[in-house]
Amino acid sequence: MASEPVPTVLILAGQRLGKVDPLAAKYGIEHKCLVPLLGRPLIGYVLDAVDAAFPTAPIIVSINDPHALDNEPEARRFFEAGRLKVVAAAHNLLESVFAATTVVKYPVLVTTGDNVLMTPEALRGFHEFALAEGADCAAMFARKEDILAAHSEGQPRFWKFRDGEFSGCNSFWMKDASAKKVGEIFRGGGQFLKFPKRFISAFGLSNLIGFRLGLFNVKRMLSRVSARFGKKIAVQIVDDGKLAIDVDTEFSHLVAERLLRAKGAPDLAA
Repeated sequence: MASEPVPTVLILAGQRLGKVDPLAAKYGIEHKCLVPLLGRPLIGYVLDAVDAAFPTAPIIVSINDPHALDNEPEARRFFEAGRLKVVAAAHNLLESVFAATTVVKYPVLVTTGDNVLMTPEALRGFHEFALAEGADCAAMFARKEDILAAHSEGQPRFWKFRDGEFSGCNSFWMKDASAKKVGEIFRGGGQFLKFPKRFISAFGLSNLIGFRLGLFNVKRMLSRVSARFGKKIAVQIVDDGKLAIDVDTEFSHLVAERLLRAKGAPDLAA
């Protein structure tokens, strides 16, 4: 039996060009992924999870300044092992993914530099799920009730389907370069719940109507979107609601700190 392929892991840590991230500004630094949390930069938690999940996987960090991690102690061991490559982020999420995966070994697992509550088990399980599903691309979701059980204010927006409400966990998977076709969903930007025109551009008017009327469960919606792009899109629904809570704001920073303390994470700044 052929061994399971090891993914290349892409960590998106860039920000919109010309925009100052408020959380980074509060701490007087340029890149949000280096904001301290219990005495460690956010990206340190992500690197730990990736390393524990895939000890031999190559890692790419997409960030505005490709030298941002040169002197970061959390990144040193990955540089020394020849596993970490840092590339310049593009002007938006989609172009950053495209630029970072020009020459890589597939499959590619994508997560973000502020996904501090991600676990090795979740990353491995997501990779195994995508392979078992025979997916061209995949995303990780959590249910509203599981997210609110982790923290009552951990996530403000949810996708509502017939079978429940969900939020993404900022983790995606691509089988090969052709899966980038599905990435065109983000060509006009994300935040589809706030911008109906973006939803229509990405998914089509009939899918917007069906979504608004609550006609589709998650699998049915995925089937329709898969047909639109000619690629099999799979979504893994995880039970751990913490995986959907990233560090976007000062408040979510406090939420993540509380949850990490509850897991027994040490405070290196104490």
